[in-house]
Amino acid sequence: MSVARTAVAILALAAIVFLAGCGADPAFTSGKVYLQQENYESAVEQFKIAIRNDEMAWEPHMWLGKAYADTEELQMAHDEFFIALDLAPDQKALDTIDNAVTSYWQKFQQEGNLLNSASKFKDAVVEFEKAIMIDPRKPDAYANLGYAYHMNMDYDKAVEAFEEALKLAPDNEDLVGNLVSVYDSKAGSMAAMGDLEGALRYYEKIEGIAPDTKDINYNLAEAHYGLKDYREAIASYERSLVVDGEDEYVLYRIFLCYWGITKKLETDGVPEELVIPELENALDPLERLAEVNPEDLSTHRALARVYNKLGRNEEAMLELGIVEELLQK
Repeated sequence: MSVARTAVAILALAAIVFLAGCGADPAFTSGKVYLQQENYESAVEQFKIAIRNDEMAWEPHMWLGKAYADTEELQMAHDEFFIALDLAPDQKALDTIDNAVTSYWQKFQQEGNLLNSASKFKDAVVEFEKAIMIDPRKPDAYANLGYAYHMNMDYDKAVEAFEEALKLAPDNEDLVGNLVSVYDSKAGSMAAMGDLEGALRYYEKIEGIAPDTKDINYNLAEAHYGLKDYREAIASYERSLVVDGEDEYVLYRIFLCYWGITKKLETDGVPEELVIPELENALDPLERLAEVNPEDLSTHRALARVYNKLGRNEEAMLELGIVEELLQK
């Protein structure tokens, strides 16, 4: 009777082993046990043996990726996860691997978001970079990384992060808005340091991805004006007037652009008949200014100067008379 019971027990044990392993590599099974016990070194060793035993098996690569991710060997974790994805034989396997990758991605992403919320931007950068290392396919980590860099005033890296996010999600309007904000900050920083050419490049980037951005034409115009690209400045100032046709500053800048053009032509010895049209162009913004603000001294003085250069002495004297009247008020 005892012999029969022993035989049944042996058969039951054999059945359990067979069902648990389903013919699987013992090294792979051992690796999972070691990983559960947090014995990562032994787990890694066993998963590598399983991979050598069957180079086309996707599961050992995925589990090796988990072992590396748990110990934050993130580049190696990424490599193993994506080898597993390449080897996956069907959608079920792909979903299993993707879920494993996403679980680690979410861990770092959530930690980074908490640090961003706490204004610990340098620490947040570290976590978002971990998320990207695990899975570079998701735009959210790049966007949040860009925000952390932006808040830390590291504009170059913020630009890189948001541009990468936009590559992955080109129709995302929030990403476009974030990138515009970073471009604007970078342009403003460069302009403040006197690098108008650099500022112009970034304003042109804004124009390229979001041409309806508020003040973009004005900012382009100011950069061109500072660089003495008067024709380009005039074109941008004129576009900004579409929004506000009575902007006194812009109108006066347009006058100054035409005035600068005439001065350059005169310096270059250009014939007078080619200078006169530019002087006449300078009259238009000044006359518009006089309508908007008839008591502005600078406008009437500028009008007198232009009329005088055009030989329109009567009109020049009239403007000087207005100046005298305004000074007496």
